[in-house]
Amino acid sequence: MARERERKSWREIDRGRSQSYHAEEVRKGDVTAKPNPAVKEYKAALEALFQKKPEAVEKIEKMLPTVAVPRVVEASTDDAVVRAAQKRQDLLRKINAAQNPKAISDTIDTFLGAGFTLPDDQEIHLQMLEHRDEERVREALTRLEHLLMGQMPKRKPVLVQRLKRLEEHADEDATRTAAAQLRRKVA
Repeated sequence: MARERERKSWREIDRGRSQSYHAEEVRKGDVTAKPNPAVKEYKAALEALFQKKPEAVEKIEKMLPTVAVPRVVEASTDDAVVRAAQKRQDLLRKINAAQNPKAISDTIDTFLGAGFTLPDDQEIHLQMLEHRDEERVREALTRLEHLLMGQMPKRKPVLVQRLKRLEEHADEDATRTAAAQLRRKVA
């Protein structure tokens, strides 16, 4: 004998859920907490710290004496050495980000025109292989040859491709022979 029982509708099931003990707990938890003034002050001090305001460190250390916040020393923006170093880094980033020969040539010329010397970095000299001036290309080839004596090429397929292109399409014989010699050493 099968016992028949009355089936509840979905509405009744939902109503039963909303009247349970756990549902009341959830409703109590929905009440948003009022912001504590100390928390507001702490958040404001943290925000000031991230904006590198000098008084922010003292504020935070007063609020939390056990926390030692390291002091960030900023160089003055008037310092010519700092500005020159920033300009150099910006120009190096532009050289690495340049995509076509015109952009590469322009950024390298700007970099060298500003009085900076190129670092001994494979990526920079690999970019310099795309320069329009073949004298600069030969400089890059000699630097790359010197760099590759002590280390492996970072992007060997790209290097080999550019060297082959220089072998085939360079205007001057000196550039073609230097590219061929370097390609034989790399391959």
